[in-house]
Amino acid sequence: MSYTILRFKKLKGGAIGSCERHNERKKEIYKSNPDIDIDRSNQNYHIIEPPKYTYGRKVKDLIKESNCKTRKDSVKLVETIITASPEFMQKLSLAEQKEYFKRATDFMIDKVGKQNIISAVVHMDESNPHMHLVFCPINKENKLSAKSILGNQKSLSQWQTDYFECMHERWNELERGKSSIETKRKHIPTWLFKLSTMLDSRYEQLTKMLNNANAFNLKKSKEQITEILVTFLPQAKRFEKELERLEPYIESLKDQINTKSKKISRLYDEKDDLSKKLDDEKTNNYIKLENMKHEKNKYKKLLDQVPDEIIKQIEEQNKKKQRDYGAR
Repeated sequence: MSYTILRFKKLKGGAIGSCERHNERKKEIYKSNPDIDIDRSNQNYHIIEPPKYTYGRKVKDLIKESNCKTRKDSVKLVETIITASPEFMQKLSLAEQKEYFKRATDFMIDKVGKQNIISAVVHMDESNPHMHLVFCPINKENKLSAKSILGNQKSLSQWQTDYFECMHERWNELERGKSSIETKRKHIPTWLFKLSTMLDSRYEQLTKMLNNANAFNLKKSKEQITEILVTFLPQAKRFEKELERLEPYIESLKDQINTKSKKISRLYDEKDDLSKKLDDEKTNNYIKLENMKHEKNKYKKLLDQVPDEIIKQIEEQNKKKQRDYGAR
């Protein structure tokens, strides 16, 4: 089965620059996202061209033109991820893929206004073609309000329905997935799985280096270990923080799986014809998240072995980088 995919991410001031660097491929390397093949980045294209200056500058201009009031924590940009199931996207020709993204862009123009859309770029350099469409959430009353545009969970479900109907009108093989209101499913960001893979690789490197360190190569080993820890330490902390946020969801998945397992067992004993399968997606998510929890503890034990002075040195280096970047 092939499904339409539409996701939103609200961004405040500090995250806009990072969003732009990713969407417009302004980085030289993408260590946190191994899916990106920079050799194919020249195949990426825009449905709506970005401003000649930055996303942040364009957002400020739009807010000024509309005379919007803002708060320090205002959502100033909404990033929309638009695609469909990989099996559907892969069978489309390049012309049909472009038609898909053009139709989706027209849908978004109708919803949020072309004047508020800052960029719509299609990424062809990852495993599944997808579009990043970003817009400044200024509503018809000229107020900066992502909430009034996206609404609550029920409104977001209606967004999904409207988007599906728009795309299904052209490609009737597409289906609309079950609403998250019905499934209670929480979207787990793809970057968390990618970060888990990368951290595990770095963990293996660090463990090997620590085991091989001796009096003869101590200085060189310390330099190499410190170099890896410069990126490993902040990313491991980010990983830990996100898993702590997802902890209630992990527990709810566990409860749902246990409940369904008991029901399946009972139905099996009664030789009932009803479904005897667990919800695969929830089960897989639970297993992956449980594995990540074990990884988090593994990384924590490793970091506990690192001397405090090295950790402080790394933190100071990262703070300096942030200050230097802010100064630019």
